[in-house]
Amino acid sequence: MQVMGLLFLVALSAGAQNLTGRITCDGRGVKDVVVSDGDEVTLTDREGYYALQSQKRNGYVFYTLPRGYEPELLAGFNPQFWAALRTPDLSATEVHDFRLKKVKNDSYNILIGADTHLAGRADDLEQFRSGFIPCLEKERVMGDGRQLYSMLLGDLTWDVYWTQNRFNLNDFMRTLREMNYDTMLWPVIGNHDNDPAVPPSSETDFLSSAPWRSIVCPNYYSFNLGRIHYVVLDDIFYKNEDTGGPYAQGVAGSRNYDGMITEEQFRWLEKDLALVKDKSAPVIIALHIPVTKLKGTDFSTVTDKLAKHSSIRLFDAVKAFQTVHVVSGHTHYNYTTHPKEYPNVTEHNIAAVCAVWWNSGIVSGRHNCRDGSPGGYSLWQVNGKKVKWQYHSMEENGETQMRVYDMNTVRDFYRTDAGMKALLQKYPDRMDYGQMPDNVVMANVFAYDDDWKIEFFENGSLLVAGRVTAEDPFHTLAYDLPAFRKNGSAGKNSMSNRTMHMFQAKAQTANAPVTVRVTDSFGQVYEHTIQRPHAYSLSMEDFEEKVYKIK
Repeated sequence: MQVMGLLFLVALSAGAQNLTGRITCDGRGVKDVVVSDGDEVTLTDREGYYALQSQKRNGYVFYTLPRGYEPELLAGFNPQFWAALRTPDLSATEVHDFRLKKVKNDSYNILIGADTHLAGRADDLEQFRSGFIPCLEKERVMGDGRQLYSMLLGDLTWDVYWTQNRFNLNDFMRTLREMNYDTMLWPVIGNHDNDPAVPPSSETDFLSSAPWRSIVCPNYYSFNLGRIHYVVLDDIFYKNEDTGGPYAQGVAGSRNYDGMITEEQFRWLEKDLALVKDKSAPVIIALHIPVTKLKGTDFSTVTDKLAKHSSIRLFDAVKAFQTVHVVSGHTHYNYTTHPKEYPNVTEHNIAAVCAVWWNSGIVSGRHNCRDGSPGGYSLWQVNGKKVKWQYHSMEENGETQMRVYDMNTVRDFYRTDAGMKALLQKYPDRMDYGQMPDNVVMANVFAYDDDWKIEFFENGSLLVAGRVTAEDPFHTLAYDLPAFRKNGSAGKNSMSNRTMHMFQAKAQTANAPVTVRVTDSFGQVYEHTIQRPHAYSLSMEDFEEKVYKIK
């Protein structure tokens, strides 16, 4: 009765706001916690009480997790930092309380993945259970006691299969519970997480995200882990336009969308960032569709072509911060960009957990993305204001950063294999490695950035090497060729694409071993040695790998 009386006085003194509550830790109020309904933003008072007048447009209220705390956790993974509103009635006052737990987490690891695309097809649930779920425990063990968090950057589900396969957002959350996903998860909405049954109208974008907002969490929000401020945005403007059909069951339109950030989010973002006092600490912005693109072979991008996505406005919003990292998915391949107009910004586009929609695992048993990166995720290590990242494969050699090819054997296969020749005939735009000159060695460096150093050695002698835009030969074996043999088509959106993290050198001989040495942004050194001739096969495991750990 005493607490309710205090809440009534808080609401009364604040002009009878219709959203009130208290945020506590061990029964004591927590001061200056940011609370929002996605439009209005307020702070808790010294007793932990908040009150705001909400239009209840989004149907939720959430708090921004403060430094040094964790939220209550449901089912081992689901942070309770938000609450669904009970009624849209503006005259009805709602009370939503939250409890925090005090922790020391200025140092921790966070696993950032993208595009799980769980849909009840292609044995995806089993591949996720046996391939991705064990990675959580592996990273926890390898973290030597550091707290582990996780983030998934959208397309957790696949909208067209919500009805067709009866696998929707509720089923995704149930699957995580059943598979004992035991790591705090901060989710991001993707285009395939919008409701395809919403017909096209001026309200389609807002209405199609309603299931996400009621089942998963707010579609945009922020939180602090240690000294890092994270902002999650919804950069899907879902249109679902009617192009005449026919459409699958449960689908009302073409499921199309634009990559853009709405005006409502920008207004909220301005208020959110204004409350971040330490401009020297990194800000990490998480969204689904990348906001930058590589231009040719240039890792500095031009943003004028991307105004439709609102990237210029987004980067202007964070220009006061020294270091800003954008993490995105959507493409199912790896690249990193440094917008030359915004030197404080780096975007990390992270390859997919599902690789090519779990299909390569079905046709070849190897989990591989279109750019040749193994299906996987990025592991970030945070120490105060310092962050490091490393791409990790879901396959056995998780920290492998490259794959190296003896192009003599690749060339021989392209020249002699009947299926390969038929595939090239059907797809004449594909790279024909049958035309490769003698003694070329090629390396795919999955998460390459333009400050990395790539060196090739033959018998200890440094070779002249360069970066090339090329297809990864392994993805051809892991997906293109077996899919083509099975179906007569490799599928436009799943076939190998040309990537800019390929490197090659011309060796002096056809049979001397070649070592590729990669030094990343943090001085970490990886060496990968192949004995030549080196087999071009799905296993490609006959190599020596050394990692020189930074002391």
